[in-house]
This record gives sequence, structure tokens and C-alpha cells, in this order.
Amino acid sequence: MAIYEELEIDQGSTFRYQVDLTTSQGSAYNLGGFTLTSSIKKNYKSTTSAGSFALSNPSAGRILMEMDDSDASNIAAGRYVFDVYIEAPSGERYRVIEGMVTVTPSVTQQ
Repeated sequence: MAIYEELEIDQGSTFRYQVDLTTSQGSAYNLGGFTLTSSIKKNYKSTTSAGSFALSNPSAGRILMEMDDSDASNIAAGRYVFDVYIEAPSGERYRVIEGMVTVTPSVTQQ
């Protein structure tokens, strides 16, 4: 089951969010060799992506979700859905993070 998060991104600002994946015993998952992908869409049925997060996956079970200021400027203000998948070297895919993201409008940067 994926972790559910409600995120907020300010248009024109750098965004960073860290998620630590741990086992039920509290130890970090080893994500070495895994591939990470993400997508942000207006709704679950959208066929086009409004954006995505840059993802890094150190082997200590830590996923860093990032978006630079120019990418954050290119997403229209509003509410969106997002998810993050990891893919093992064997090809197995898992959705590990999902939820809502609100992009707040900027007065200075438009």
C-alpha cells in the first residue's frame, strides 16, 4: 500500500520533499538499483501530465522528490494528483507514494 501525502508547491519556487521508506521492523529499504518515476496530473483519468518530480534514490530507503523553480512556474495553479513508482531490477513495479498536490499561484512570478 502506498504512502498518502498532501503536498503544496508554490509557483516559481524550488520544491523539495523527502520520504523515508522503512520496513515494519523500522529498517530502511535498500533501493540500490531501483528506478523511480513520477507523474502529476489534473485528475486520475488525465492522459497528459502536468509535470513530474525529479527523484533520487539513495540506497538508504530515502526518496527525495524535487522540482526546480522554472518547472514549478510551468504548472497552472490548482489541485492535482500525483504518484511515485519504484521498479526493481527484476522488473517488479510498486507504487510507493501517492496523493494530492496543490500548486499555489504566485504574485511576483507569473
